[in-house]
Order: sequence, then C-alpha cells, then structure tokens
Amino acid sequence: MNAEQSEPDPEIAAISAVYAAVRGLEPDAQGRVLKYVASKLRISLELDETDRDTRGGRVDDSPAGFQPPHTDANHVQPSDEGLEGISPAAKKWMTRSSLTAEELSAIFSLGTDDIDLVAKKLPGSSKREKLRSVFLLEGIAAFLGTGTARFTHAKVKEAALHYDAFDAGNFAVHFKTLSGEVSGDKGSGYLLTARGLASATELLKELTARG
Repeated sequence: MNAEQSEPDPEIAAISAVYAAVRGLEPDAQGRVLKYVASKLRISLELDETDRDTRGGRVDDSPAGFQPPHTDANHVQPSDEGLEGISPAAKKWMTRSSLTAEELSAIFSLGTDDIDLVAKKLPGSSKREKLRSVFLLEGIAAFLGTGTARFTHAKVKEAALHYDAFDAGNFAVHFKTLSGEVSGDKGSGYLLTARGLASATELLKELTARG
C-alpha cells in the first residue's frame, strides 16, 4: 500500500469530526452551529430535501464507512412516564446510558423544579472519595434539570456536609484531584467535563445495579 492510499481522506476525516461534535445536540442547536460555521467560512448551506431524515430535520452527514458509537439494538426507548422536568438532552443521555427514571428517582429528586441529590448514602471510604461522588452526582442533578452539568459551590458544600464529605482544610487539595472530571472554581461554579460526565454515568450504573 502506498502513502497516498494509507492516508485518510481529509474530507471524510472532517465530516467525521463535525458529525461527532454536533450529533448530541438538539436539531435547532445543530442548525445554529452549522450556520455559524458556514457564515464564518462564507459558504452556503443549501440542503436537498433528500438529505433530511424524518426525525424533525436532522441531517445525516456521516461519511460512508463512519460508525457512530455502539448502541444496544435491543434496548427499548423508555416512555415519558416519570420524565417530567427532565431536559431533552438528559432524556437522550438516559436512553444511551440505559438509565430509567425509576432508577434515578432513588438518587435524585425527579419531578421537582430544582432536581437535587437525595441518595441515602454515597460511595467512598474517605472524605476525598465521597467528595468526588458529590461533584459527579451534583453535575448530573444539574444536567437532568437544565441540560448542562453546571452547578454552584453552594450546592457542593451543602451536599458534602450532608454526606460527611467536606474537609475544609483539604478541600482545595481534594478538588485538584478532580481536574480531569470537573472544571471551574468556587466563584464561577463548576462544570463536568466530558470525562466527568462519563465517570458520573458509570457511577450511576454502579449505584443502580447495587440497588
């Protein structure tokens, strides 16, 4: 195989990157992102009707041979029962993660205006480990209600005190160990990173499996 054949097609690589970046957004958000990029590049986004699928205008721009992340073909889409107040983005995340409202209701106060952490106890044999659980789950609580895993220091402190995870003298040290999963600070608030959302999802699966 020569060098030309071994190098990936740059157009296919670009399509894959764009597809991966916008596929999790709502249709309106996808349109805004693509239109903004198109305007910056001074190009036209005229799509033939055949490029649109029947799911409200989403465009399937995945290149030939591109495989999205694996999903379980046997997984059944959950009903809307118990999903009142949960953001559209979180509903999709629940489906992809095979998490139900019934399972999450044992950990979060679903059905309220301000979804919060209500688990009886959190994983962790030390304050540092429990604090990590607090950060990850408070991020999910915010994500469930707003579609963004952004939360305040006040939320973290309240939950950390409740679950005996707050160590004032070592809080900054403990928080530093979460740099790959949580960004932000006391003043601006915190946000789960992509890695943090993945870690929180795994933590929830462990909690729901434990029953």
